[in-house]
Amino acid sequence: MSNNLKYAGCSMNKDNYSICDECGSEFLKSTSKMMALCPECAHVLYGYPNCAHDFKNGRCIYCYWDGSQSEYIKWLKGNG
Repeated sequence: MSNNLKYAGCSMNKDNYSICDECGSEFLKSTSKMMALCPECAHVLYGYPNCAHDFKNGRCIYCYWDGSQSEYIKWLKGNG
């Protein structure tokens, strides 16, 4: 990922992104209330506000989540 690209108005600097400990998706750190969880997993596991996901090219344009779900998250949502 190049440092000069933009995504959802944010620089694609790797320091702005993290990998979710639960689902493994890369996400934009500033969009989650938890440093180690994407907004989706933080919402399902702890009730934090979720992102209003809008997917383009396989990623949310707001939080960069790729739609990944762990087996545990699927189970909690009743999809597993």
